[in-house]
Amino acid sequence: MAPTEPPAEGEADILPPDRVETGELLVYSYEETVTDEFLDGYRETYPQVKLRTAVYGELDEAVAKLRGGYKADVLNPCVDYIPILTNLDLLEPVDTSLIPRWKYLFPFFRDMKEIQAGEGKVWMVPVDAGLEGIMYRTDKIDPPPTSWNDLWNPKYAGHIAMQDYARNAIAVAALALGYEDPFNLTEEQLQKAKEYLIQQKPLLLNYFESDTEIRELFKSGDVWISFGWTADARTLREEEGVPVEYISPKEGALSWVCGYSILKGTKMPYAAHALLNHYLSPDLQYIEATDFEYFVANQQVLDLLSDEEIALVGLDRPEAVQEAHVEITPPDYDRWLQVWEEVLAAP
Repeated sequence: MAPTEPPAEGEADILPPDRVETGELLVYSYEETVTDEFLDGYRETYPQVKLRTAVYGELDEAVAKLRGGYKADVLNPCVDYIPILTNLDLLEPVDTSLIPRWKYLFPFFRDMKEIQAGEGKVWMVPVDAGLEGIMYRTDKIDPPPTSWNDLWNPKYAGHIAMQDYARNAIAVAALALGYEDPFNLTEEQLQKAKEYLIQQKPLLLNYFESDTEIRELFKSGDVWISFGWTADARTLREEEGVPVEYISPKEGALSWVCGYSILKGTKMPYAAHALLNHYLSPDLQYIEATDFEYFVANQQVLDLLSDEEIALVGLDRPEAVQEAHVEITPPDYDRWLQVWEEVLAAP
């Protein structure tokens, strides 16, 4: 069971070391967030915890391993996987009174309906987020695109790319068609989205699967406009010298939100809560904002960033993430996958 005793008033923004158990704690995460740079501070604060790490490439891999009986204490999921993890009974609710930095989160992250687990409890502590909208080459497209429908513009035929990912592609088509809830579609809406995606196929250069692939297509000049990310646009522009910008379409961008959860059965609940709180530390949030160019959850990071850095990751407009459509796994996702296969098979 998760602990319920809150930290005493007046304590610092960490759980006191004398309240954290002695033993082994395993965090299961993406490789870039379990480096010594991220975890040495926790080890110094809680030397009685033997912190171990395990990494995965994709969350599907992590879920499959956990379903198979793999034991860990803390997981790094994203919001779209919370329904999957809770349906499989793999998560322990997080007691926010044991997350001293919880009070510093942007209200949007604290109040996200997708993570709520009851009064004072959440399934995940949000740590970072990002926007997904349209990337385009400014030397090829003028005026700038404004709508998801610009990915169907015949003026750009042969120079448009779309992500080969059922959930995002169908959601984009749904937004382009004017549907307000792109991850909850009726069968009729799903069919309309399929038809619209099939109409797009003759205009496409190709479907892409990875960030590396789409960046190379922009660098070569073969792609002028595509589904894309803020960080990739900045990388192309600032590191590769390619004139690429990102825009959030008027129908709303998509957004991913990721963080940390406590896995069912942990024998180190206080140590696990302390680690979730550690990932919210301003120093780590600064690394995520400046090195990864992520939108981060803890408002304290604003004191560490320059005005230029704040603008670079969009922290000058926190409402941009709030206004976006948070990515979730549709309840009938098997049907979405069928529809996507029909799109791919269409001439």
